[in-house]
Parts: sequence; structure tokens; C-alpha cells
Amino acid sequence: MGGADHVDDSPAGKALRVVTDDPARATEMAEAALAAARASDDPAEETLALRALGLAALEQHNAEQALRHLRQACRVAEAARLPVRAAEARMSLALALAEAGQPQQALREIDAASPALHGLPRARLQMQRALILDRLGHFDEAMAGYTDALAVFRRGQDRLWQSRALTNRGVLHTYRGSLRQAEADLRAAEQGHAELGQELALAQVRHNLGFVLSRAGDIPGALRWYDLADQYFARTTRPAVALMDRGELLLGARLLPEARAAAEAALDAARASRMGLYEAQARLMLAEVALAEVDLPTATKQAQAAYRLFSRQNRPAWAALSRYVKLRASSPDEPAHLRQARSVARALSASSWPIPALDARLYAARVALDRALRTGQRAKAAAVAGELSAIRAASRGGPAQLRARAWHAEALRRIATGDTAGARRALNAGMVLLDRYQAALGATELRVMAGAYALELASTGLRLAVHGGQARAILRWSERWRAAALRLPPARPPDEAGLAADLTELRRTADEATRPGAASGITLLRRQRAIEERIRARSWQASGTESGTASGISPDQVAVELGDQTLVELIDVDGTLHTVVVHRGRFHTRAIGALATITAELQALRFALRRILTRLGTDDSQAAAATAAKYAVQQLDAILFGSIRSWLGDEGLVLVPVGALHAMPWALLPTCAGRPVTVVPSMSEWLTASARRQPTPSTTTGSPHQRHPVLVAGPGLAFAEAEVQRLAGTLAPAEVLLGPAATAEAALQALDGAPLAHLAAHGTFRSDNPMFSHVRLADGPLTVYDLERLARAPGTVVLSACDVGLSAVHPGEELMGLSAALLQLGTATVMASVLPALDSAAQELMVEMHRRLATGATPGRALAGAQAEFGGGLDAGTATAASFVCFGAG
Repeated sequence: MGGADHVDDSPAGKALRVVTDDPARATEMAEAALAAARASDDPAEETLALRALGLAALEQHNAEQALRHLRQACRVAEAARLPVRAAEARMSLALALAEAGQPQQALREIDAASPALHGLPRARLQMQRALILDRLGHFDEAMAGYTDALAVFRRGQDRLWQSRALTNRGVLHTYRGSLRQAEADLRAAEQGHAELGQELALAQVRHNLGFVLSRAGDIPGALRWYDLADQYFARTTRPAVALMDRGELLLGARLLPEARAAAEAALDAARASRMGLYEAQARLMLAEVALAEVDLPTATKQAQAAYRLFSRQNRPAWAALSRYVKLRASSPDEPAHLRQARSVARALSASSWPIPALDARLYAARVALDRALRTGQRAKAAAVAGELSAIRAASRGGPAQLRARAWHAEALRRIATGDTAGARRALNAGMVLLDRYQAALGATELRVMAGAYALELASTGLRLAVHGGQARAILRWSERWRAAALRLPPARPPDEAGLAADLTELRRTADEATRPGAASGITLLRRQRAIEERIRARSWQASGTESGTASGISPDQVAVELGDQTLVELIDVDGTLHTVVVHRGRFHTRAIGALATITAELQALRFALRRILTRLGTDDSQAAAATAAKYAVQQLDAILFGSIRSWLGDEGLVLVPVGALHAMPWALLPTCAGRPVTVVPSMSEWLTASARRQPTPSTTTGSPHQRHPVLVAGPGLAFAEAEVQRLAGTLAPAEVLLGPAATAEAALQALDGAPLAHLAAHGTFRSDNPMFSHVRLADGPLTVYDLERLARAPGTVVLSACDVGLSAVHPGEELMGLSAALLQLGTATVMASVLPALDSAAQELMVEMHRRLATGATPGRALAGAQAEFGGGLDAGTATAASFVCFGAG
């Protein structure tokens, strides 16, 4: 920073000292000092006041105004022949030029200022030069400059500039991967700024401590520091760099919509403040998020724009990062791809940024190895093995994500040398490491998203298994690839009382939006989004336990537990859908078709069914929708089950879908019709859910589902109360919540540990934020966050509402939504709809299903029997019945 020097106690000097504490107040003080200096013709005071105005503008993220004031300060001092004042103004101008994306011009100003400064002012100039060199990617020179300047500040007892130098050096240590040194510097800077009362600087250094923990992989810890710093930023303006750091953290945790929002906000902030330095970095972050979202056109466009800006700014390390993102958004089959990958890897290796450099080297090696193996060039594969050995050695230390890369490099090296058994051992070691890391994350959302780190390892393991053609091995790796988050116990946020208060406020806001005369929709939506952001921030700060791991499963155990049922696990391997079938101890595997074809048919089916269920259009269009739906049903059944039907047996099916197939109305497919079908995110989850299922005790008669069920009716559904009252008459004694009594808190209290719960209410699946998927009760939404507060999950849950069976599918086939959350919390079986539902038909289905449950049928068998009562046609009634899916134990 180029702020306060050891200046006199003049009004302008006082304003300059306040800049990094309260830039708004510094501006007011400097404007008054400037007016007085001009009135008294005092050029030294005028120069100082202009410097204070420029630096305050820079702290308030207005580079254009900062440059105008600081250039004027230089002109006034030079005209008055005040060489020291002119040099100090140039030093501040250099900082503003660097922030505006003009680092070469900034260095010229530093050189011009140097002859006039000595002692402490010279050391401040030296630190400023180091900061600009840091931004240019000359990290060794920058580190030396910070350290030399720091020694002078310590001898001169300049505590303010000591803290600034420690902050800058700490950030550079972080980028270079020296996280312990970074934390030590930043802790010392935090203490210094706190003792000096520098509120803004204190917020900045605390934010940087979050940045260190982010790079270390401690997501909850990083968020705590970011939120502490944001208490200051939220009162002023959130700087682009803070938004980018938070976005990087969210990207690392694969919270992609939130990461994109942060990147876009950072880009807007950088452009509005004319800070070209941060505009380039924000564009790069937006490209990285788009790449993670597989939005390849946006990734390419933003990476190219970032590359042009970095090149103009002469920042080669950042330019190489932009090239790397653009490269990964292109096809590895392009002729120049491997040459470009190696070029980028060399550029990043020269940057002193170890993690991006290792990433790029590993990427280039994988591309080279894939080409060598595809073309049978064993000599080239052996050459790649040497590079992979070097990557393995360089990746052994550091955070979990870096050490996982080391194991991946070792696995690829083993593949290159033909040692498939060794490759499997290395992949297993990397997966165990990531299991432990994921277990240490408390929030469901962070655990689910952190599973994305395991994708590369598990995908390599899956390819190995598929190449070997062994069904058991494919099943093992498929399970490693799937929902590890669902096998870990939920963690409690540190402030449960605050979370409960926020959830209550969210319900009030949502309820207010439905009332006549409510505030404007935009106002309420903004309020709702702010509350949701608070809730998510609280949940993210929950910590797990590093001792928890998601262990693998035994295929033989699966075969025993299935009994007469059949497992069908669907697996995507590079766009081709494979299946593993387990029936009566036999394991089979087969490739069954292109996933894109199957997904397209499912989309066509869901579109047609929605038209049927919502009864939109003319009779002719309804007939056309029915015809289209029947065709899609036949196509899907033929593709998914035609080649494996002889392996399926006649009893129940346990289905483990992939991707969009989680939204399939399975009961419509002829192979599934009339037989019990249960859908699970992973085989491991089925085993866990089955162990939870309540057997009928020998001392009790009848089904466990008959014992004191909970029946809840939400508002706004014509048939909800009638449905619940009909069920209450047959399931008595039951706890019934109707009308105003059916509040979220009352429902939560009743649901806690209930053997059976039935909720008839409007449901909403939030694709933008699945954790806020909900059913609407008397006082507002009951969300996933609410359900996570349960001490004991209900045994079986029926959600008689539209769409609430849907879940968002994240990397690794991990699910987020109401049904997935209930399974994670300990519910054995959830029955819910994956489509809109016709209320009258849903009521009849529910009554019949509960009648069968009461006779002792399992939930899966009860649902299948009730669905069969609707016949084999395809109208709104049968579509409603088929839209309900049994999740979990079945």
C-alpha cells in the first residue's frame, strides 16, 4: 500500500493516516485540507491532501478518480519544486497504476521517485516496487523486496508499514504454497493493524487469512475468516479481490452457481472501478467456473479475454493460467493440443506457482499417455512414465487435493508401464485420502461438492475396470465414484440457534409474499435471497470429523443382501452407459448405449408427461403428447433393459441410476411395471437404508408403519386435508396436523423419530439451490436445512407433493434435494414424485398405498401394487401414479 508516511500533524497529514482505517472519513478530511491549502497557497499541504484523496479513492475501488488526484499531486509538487513530496506522490501513483492494470508504467514512476527518497521513505518505495513485481509474476524479486523493506521498517519501528509488508509477503507465500509462513506473516500483520486501529486494513488481512485456509483446503475455516472480514466490507463496498477469493473457494468446493455469481460480481466491481488488474483476474475466474459447468463457449471466450488483458499487463504467469483454461475447454483430439499442453505446463512451471504447474504437467502427461496407449506406442508411454514419476515426487506434500494428484500421477505411471494392479492400489490410496478430507467438511452442501475432487481418480479406476470387463471391479469403482457424502453422518452448524432464527425469518418472508397487499415482489425476493445467503453461510461453517471415512462395499455382501431382488447399477464411462446386474449371486456387465441418446428420450418423455399432467392444449395436442410419451417409454425400456432382461429375474429391482435418469418415472417402463422398484443414489446407500428398515417386532401385530404415524396437510391444495383425514381414519391413532396447526416447527417436532410420516403439501424443487427445496406448510417452507435439524430421522416418509422427489446431480453422482437429504439423515425409505401430480389421482394412490402398507407390505411393494390399480393406459391418472418413486430401502 502507498498510504500514510511519517507526516506532520497538519490536516492533510491526519487525513492520510486515516486512509486505511476509514477511507470515507479520510476523503472528507482531505477535501477540507485541500480547500484550506489552496486558500493559503501551501503547495506541500495541497500535495499531501491530493495524495490522501487519491489513496482514499483507491481504497474505495475507484481507480479512475485515484489516478486523477495522484497525477495532480505530482504536478503540484513538481511545480513547487518539492522533490520529496513529488517522489511520495509518484509512489502512490505507482500503486494506483498497478491496480488499474498498468504495471509497467507503475514501475517507471517508482524509478522516477527513487533518487529523492532515503531511509524509511526509500524502504516504502522498495516495498511498493516489490508489490508491483509480485503482480507481474516476478515472485523471487518480490519476496526479496518485501523482506529487505521489512528489515528497515523493524529497525525504524514503523509498525504500520511493517504490517503492510507482512500482509503482502503473506499473500505471496500463499500463492507459492508456503502456507505456514503465510499464516505466520498474516497473523503478525493482523495483530499490528488491530493495535493501530486500522479497521479496513484489519478486514483485508483477515480476508487474506481466509485465503490461506482456502488454499489449504480448510473450507469451513476459510469461510469463517471471509465472513469476519465481510462484516466490514458489507458496510462499505465489497472489493473485487474479496469477491474473487470467495468465488475461488466456492469453485474449489464445486458450489458452481455461487462461484459464478461471485465471479460475475467481481467482474462488475472491477470494471466499475476501472481496475484492469482485477478485471483480468475476474475474467479468468469466470472462465474457470464456466469450464467446471461444462459451458465451453463461455470458458473459451472469457479465458481468451483474460489472456489478452494479462498479456497487455505483462503478467506472464497469469497469462499462462488463462491459456491453460482455454486449452482444457478444447478437444484433446485436436492435433496441436498436446504441444499446447506442454507449452502451458512449461510456462506455469516457470511461474513459481506449484499447484497450477503440477496440474498442468499432469494434464499434459495424461493427454500424452492417452494418445500413446490408443496408438500402441509403448516407447512413448514409457517416456510419459518418467514425467509422471517427477510429478508424483513433486506432489507429495501440501493439502489433500495436491496429495490426491500425486496418487493419480502414480496410478497413471503404473498404467503407462502396464502395472494395472499397482495402478489400482494408487487410485485406492488417493480415494481414501479424499474420503478423509470430505468427512472433515461439515455442511452437506460442501461434502457433496467436495466429492468432485475424486472424479478424476475414480474415472481412471472405472476405465481400468471396464477395460478388464470384470463386473465386480466395475461395481466397486462405480460405488467409489458415487455418493460418499450420503454415507457420512450430518454435522451440526456451530450456531444452531441462529440458524433456527434465520429459517423462521425465511418462512415469514415466503409467507408474506403469498398474502394480499404484500411488499413488492422484487423487495421480498431480495430479502429472501439475503436470508438464504445467511443460512448457507452458517451451514458451511459446520465442521465434520477427520476420523469419518466412506468405506467401500463388498460385492459379495451386496449379493447376499439382495436375496431374490436384482440390482441394476447404471454407469457413465466417457459418454457410454454401462450396466452392472447382480442377481442370485451372479454378476453381469454390458455396455448398453450412448448416454446422450437415453437422456434425450427421457427429456422427451418428461415434456410429454408434463403436458398430460397439466392438461395444456387442445384434445389433439393431448393425444399427440400421449403418443409421444408411449413412444419414449418403449424406447427407454428397450435401451435400458432390452439386452439385460434375461438377467433380471421376476422379483423387485434395486436401481442405481446415473445423471438425469434420477428423474425417470420408472413405473411407466414395462420392465418395471407391477414389480417393486426402489431407486438409490448408490449401492452403499441401499445397504445402509435397508439396515435401518424397521422389522415387525415379534411382540407386535401388524406393520410397523401403523404405529402412531404423522399426517400433515399443507395449505393451498384442494385435496390435501381430505387426503390426510381419509388416512387418519384408517391409520388411527395418528398425529394429525391440519390448517394453522401444520407449521414447520410443529411438523419437525412430530417428524422426529416417527415410524411413518405423510406430508400432503405443495412441493418445490429448487434447481438453483437444492438445499432450499421444500414443502409449503401453514407458516411457510419446510426446507432441507430444517430437516437437518432433526435429532432422529423418521423411518418412512411419503411426500405427496409435486416434484419433491427430484434431486440435483453433482459430480460423482452425488444428490442434493429433499429425498436425498432424508436418506442422508437416516430415513430408510422416501416415496415422492418426480413430476407434477393430479391431486385427485394422487389422493387415491396414497390411500391405496397406505392400505397395503398397513397389511405389512414393504413400501416398494405397496407403491407398486397401488400403481398397478391405475391400469396400463397413459392419461393424467396413470402418469400421476407412475410419477411417484420409492427411494432408499424400498
